Amino acid sequence: MLMVLFSWLAIGGAAVIFGKAIVDRAYRDDIQRMGKIDIYIITGIIFMNIYAQLFSLFYKVAGFACTILGVAGIVLVAGWAVGLIRRKENPLHLDFLKAHPYRVVALLLCVVVTMTWTVQEAGHYDTGLYHAQAIRWIEEYGVVPGLGNLHMRLAYNSAFMSLQALFSLQWFLGQSLHTLNGFFCLLCLGYAVMTVRTREDQGWKVSDLLKCAIVIYIVWTRYNISSSGTDIWALLLVLYVCAKWCEFAEDEEESAAPWSFICLTGIYALTVKLSSALIVLLTIYPLYLMIKKKNVRQILGNAAAATMILLPFLIRNVIISGYLIYPYAGIDLFDVDWKMNPSVLASDSLDIKMFGRGIRKVNEYDNSLLRWIPRWFGRQQTGNQILILVGTVCTVAVLYRLWIYIRRKQIREIIFTVTILISLVFWLMTAPLIRYGSVYFLIMISIAVGGTNEREWNIDTNRIINIVLLFVMVPLLGSYIGKMETLSDMESKLWVKQEDYPSWPATQYQVENVSIWVPNEGDLVGYFAFPATAQKRYLQDLGLRGSNFQDGFYSHEQRAR
Repeated sequence: MLMVLFSWLAIGGAAVIFGKAIVDRAYRDDIQRMGKIDIYIITGIIFMNIYAQLFSLFYKVAGFACTILGVAGIVLVAGWAVGLIRRKENPLHLDFLKAHPYRVVALLLCVVVTMTWTVQEAGHYDTGLYHAQAIRWIEEYGVVPGLGNLHMRLAYNSAFMSLQALFSLQWFLGQSLHTLNGFFCLLCLGYAVMTVRTREDQGWKVSDLLKCAIVIYIVWTRYNISSSGTDIWALLLVLYVCAKWCEFAEDEEESAAPWSFICLTGIYALTVKLSSALIVLLTIYPLYLMIKKKNVRQILGNAAAATMILLPFLIRNVIISGYLIYPYAGIDLFDVDWKMNPSVLASDSLDIKMFGRGIRKVNEYDNSLLRWIPRWFGRQQTGNQILILVGTVCTVAVLYRLWIYIRRKQIREIIFTVTILISLVFWLMTAPLIRYGSVYFLIMISIAVGGTNEREWNIDTNRIINIVLLFVMVPLLGSYIGKMETLSDMESKLWVKQEDYPSWPATQYQVENVSIWVPNEGDLVGYFAFPATAQKRYLQDLGLRGSNFQDGFYSHEQRAR
């Protein structure tokens, strides 16, 4: 636990330092709106993720990368300290320190529970399949050309993996930590607990319901918090973007700066996981505001920021797989010798769809909605079926609300509602795993129940949501401690360390002048047998571009074409 706490302090401190530096500079004319702790941290996380990806293009992401970041942070803090002494100003605008005691108690509960979840073993299946291997490649080599030829799952290239390598601290602690998902959950829990409205005279809005949805999602996915998976952070970003959007809308925010921040965060979410890609449609609204005000400087500034977020992700995609976007072979712009075989991308794309629909055999695949949806629904657990049914009913209500917005020509509400509806359809048609789509149903429920400032449904939700707060949020956070290893039952070592990555038996196979590990059974290999692939059948097609791993891999079949 001490390692987890140390890791969180390092992540949070660095995020605040760099986030404040960027926000205070980029939004200096809107600092009263933008000088919020959650905005500082999110901005800092985005910056450090860009830094980690760019660094990986030239060198491994380990001690040297952390040292540069640390020195830069110290310089910034020293500059602020001098300014604080001279001007006697508040450097962080930490208004949240004035919070009501019950919020502080709730936040402390979140810290304890999240840490208890984070300290556990990384049990997510995909972490053993490829997450741990992807992180170790970045820790030891940075980016490697044609890495997807070794293991096609390594071509997924989530930006999260570079950030995970930056803060794994393996070079310092002798163990690769997997604490980022826990930190992100704590960050979002803190945002929800410290900003949700509870007084009846303030009223409950959609943003408050979305903050409740953040808590419900985190509790629902609690057993994966200790993993290195990309799902949690990507979906929390979607929920955060939606909650923040509604928060600004309810405050009748007119400045383009807050909306631009939300949309840049949505663009960043795309680089974490492609399934959240369509949240970028929200960028239409700030662009509309900036064009309306003829603010060319803001347009160019936000375009440059969006490019900086996307460019390292896209460059890494090309280096790892040979394609701009994996696994979409249709976007084939680069003639490089490490390019993956298009048939592998087609097979993987189909597998993603089939797995999401619960199909195990190719001959069972059927793209007809009326045929696969009933089977898909029938294979869900009861709780998920209830969520899907309630979410579907609420989606119909949201469609009616969209019609009202269109009649009233409410551009902002139209853009937000259409974006969420399209994102829901995109999830359903591409990879309908409920662990990806649950947040979209929660968002639909929040929009339908919460209403708008005009409260078209004429429903007083204050008492209803107070019940949600008291009988859902807090108990859900606390009740699951007993279902895990409790603090008293934990192994003594976990009070200091985090449970390390699990390992599986594996055997080495020779490929030219190097050795590659392959699991003895199944496809799980973990962190320690490195480098490894779960796909032994591809080894015969694998070639080395040079004398070592840093030079990368190629496909014999693809190169022969």
